[in-house]
Parts: sequence; C-alpha cells; structure tokens
Amino acid sequence: MSYATVLTGMHVRFATVSGIAAMLTYEPQTVQVSPLLYSVLDNVEITRSGQVRAYRYRILHRLLVPWQNNPQAELLLIPYVNSIPAAVDADPHLGTVLSSGIAEIERIDAVYVTFAGVVFRALDFYSNVLEK
Repeated sequence: MSYATVLTGMHVRFATVSGIAAMLTYEPQTVQVSPLLYSVLDNVEITRSGQVRAYRYRILHRLLVPWQNNPQAELLLIPYVNSIPAAVDADPHLGTVLSSGIAEIERIDAVYVTFAGVVFRALDFYSNVLEK
C-alpha cells in the first residue's frame, strides 16, 4: 500500500456523499466550483513492531463553500458535519485498501479561508488512517 492508494480510497468514500461538486488531492490556488473538497497530508507516524511496519496518516480534508452570506454558508455546511464521517464509517477499510488497518474522521474544525482574495467558509475534517 501507499499514501496515494489510501488517499484514493478516502476519495472513493467521499464520492458517496451527495452534493460535493469536486475533489482534489492538492490545495487549489482558486476555487471554481463548490462545495469543493481537497485533501492534503498533515503528517505520517511510522512505527515498527517486530516485522510489521505500520503507517498512521493524518490527512486534512477541507470542504469549502463561498462565504458572502453567513447564514447561507452555514446552512450549506450543516449536512456535511455528519455525512462525511458517516461515509468513512460505512467502510472504514476503504474497500480492499486497508485489509489490516482502519480509517476514521477524528476531528472537525470550522474555519474561514481565503483563496485569490475570496473568503470561504470551510470544514476541516482530519482523518486518521492506520495502514499495517
């Protein structure tokens, strides 16, 4: 397995969530569609127990919606607070990607971010993915 395979498996799970317009595996410079979800690596912890090496990936998955009208932006984000973690919980082994591991969303932060001078309301989902 590899980080690229894990990331693909996570995006397959996110594709089951209704309403996400696009997904990227990098931080964009501009946002053309919304809601947009992009994923970037936060950190990797590598451990070894005997002959078994385990990788624990912490990945930031940021969901963006435009922020011109705060009540509307908040309404747009509400369904994703539960549906994105539920999508991962529905298949924490990411199909056959993690035969000896598990994926979960461990934290969600609500933030504001700016791309090309445009403010967006965002949900930062942090996944914890263990691969053995």
